Amino acid sequence: MRYLFFDIECADGCMAVCEFGYVLTDEKFNVLKHINRLIDPETKFNLTGRPGQADLILTYPYAEYRKYYPFDDSYEFIRDLMTQKDLMIFGHAVTNDIAFLFKDCQRYHLDLFDYTAYDIQKMLPVFDKENRRFTSLENAFEELVPFEVRKDLKDHRASDDAMKTMLVLKEMVEKLGFSPKDLIESCPKSVCKALEHWEKSRIKKAERKQRLKNEAAVREGNKILSELLEEHMSKRDDPNSIGRIVTLSKRMKQHHDELRELIEVIKTKGYVLYDQITGSDFFILFDEENRKEMETVLKYPYPGKMLTYQEFLDMNK
Repeated sequence: MRYLFFDIECADGCMAVCEFGYVLTDEKFNVLKHINRLIDPETKFNLTGRPGQADLILTYPYAEYRKYYPFDDSYEFIRDLMTQKDLMIFGHAVTNDIAFLFKDCQRYHLDLFDYTAYDIQKMLPVFDKENRRFTSLENAFEELVPFEVRKDLKDHRASDDAMKTMLVLKEMVEKLGFSPKDLIESCPKSVCKALEHWEKSRIKKAERKQRLKNEAAVREGNKILSELLEEHMSKRDDPNSIGRIVTLSKRMKQHHDELRELIEVIKTKGYVLYDQITGSDFFILFDEENRKEMETVLKYPYPGKMLTYQEFLDMNK
């Protein structure tokens, strides 16, 4: 069994790989290879002056990276290196590095490849349960690794950051009397399967994008309803409004053409629009899926009539 420690630097902090660094060791942490592979990111460098983010200074001048081939030239080397048998892969905050690699695979229309990596960032709290002082790789590196060992390693040089990861893991297992496998078993959250993580991340981003889109649609729907809500405010306590008060689901508010049609029915048929479920007589939902969703979400059964948009229209023909 051999251990591979890797790190990636990017031209803009989150994509466009410009350095792939790695350290390969045997089971006793004897270094077999310590390699820094420079890559032309084929994009502008954007690492300083970013709002809300600290400046990141790479080891080499930007012009140096332009002397090397782009990512697609290094793809097979990286893929073959990381998919070898009898190899355990370690990194610090490995989910970031998975994203860096796979974004460039997609940018260059290259196949994604699977590997399992172990995140020492997730192992640090297990090692230091009492005060969890190791909030970063640098913090752990300075605390655990003697100065004479670490003094020649440079920040933000990918191969040196990979070396830092190796030295921190070596110190942890030696101080605990563990093997790396023991440490992984003590911290199952450190295990990261690349393709599985990427897919979960993709789904999560898509769901967040859809959620933001839905929220924006609801806000627009509320604007469309605002005038009628204000107009009907005084009618809610009118005895003539009993049995005629209507409220709408958020999903209904997302569909603006149907919403406008619904407003016309509410106006012409003498219903009163209300912005709360409690106290309403009709709860209008967009469709059957929305009905099932609300039946699950509501804490108590709705005392009025739950109708889909179409059912409400049909009732008022």
